[in-house]
Amino acid sequence: MTPEQVGQEPGSGQPATPRLEDLIPIAVVIAAGCEGCADRMVRRAVQNGSPKALIERTLGIVAYFRSADCLAQAVGREVTARMEKPIEAGRKALRELDPQAEQGPCCGPAKGSTSCDSGSV
Repeated sequence: MTPEQVGQEPGSGQPATPRLEDLIPIAVVIAAGCEGCADRMVRRAVQNGSPKALIERTLGIVAYFRSADCLAQAVGREVTARMEKPIEAGRKALRELDPQAEQGPCCGPAKGSTSCDSGSV
């Protein structure tokens, strides 16, 4: 895996600096169910210099929580269902900007686990 894929600054060996002002809005607009907003927020994050690996990780974390039973119980299945298309819109935008994105494993619990208590996010 390259340093960029694990969230390190290229050539430095140092962790990439997360740009929370770019990553948090991605999660918020996905939770709101806005596909166009997710596309724009991903593109803005890339344009502002957020490492693509961290953008993909953000999308993966949101996708994991979208599938978590505890979130569906807390907000309702209709809310988690409307998050699916914006997640895909964000991933599509990232793929268009970087066709190498999404090739590595992402975050979240072991496959099949939908518990919020897994502690592996």
